[in-house]
Amino acid sequence: MLVATVIVLVLMLRAIYVGAKVGRVTLIRRSGRGLLHVELRRCVYMERLPAYISQFPVPREMRMRVVRMAGIVLWRETCSIALPDEACSHLADISIQEYDEQFPRWARVRALIEAEPERSLRGRPSH
Repeated sequence: MLVATVIVLVLMLRAIYVGAKVGRVTLIRRSGRGLLHVELRRCVYMERLPAYISQFPVPREMRMRVVRMAGIVLWRETCSIALPDEACSHLADISIQEYDEQFPRWARVRALIEAEPERSLRGRPSH
C-alpha cells in the first residue's frame, strides 16, 4: 500500500512539474475531441551554450508537441533549431512561419493547416 501511494504521489508531482513547464510555452494550435487533445507550442529564446562552444548566447526556436488527457500532460516531444545571428535584434517579432520549413513535419504550422480540411461553422466538412 505504501509503495502504491508513493508511486501515485510521484506521478502527480511529475504531472504538476511538466504541466507548469509546458504552460510557459506559447500555444500555437490545439486539436482533439473529448478528453484527449494534442497541442503544438512554440518558444523563441536565447540559449546559453557551454563556454568551450561559445561565450555568447545564441537565438533558438523550439516547438513542442504535447498530448493531454483531461488537461494532464501525458507526453511531450520537443524540437529546437538555431536561428541566424541577425534574429537576436528582433526575437519578439519573429513570425511563426518565418523558419517553419526547418522543423520536422509534425512541428510545422503549414503542415497542420494543410492537414485540416476546410470546415463550415457547424464543424462538418463543407462540400
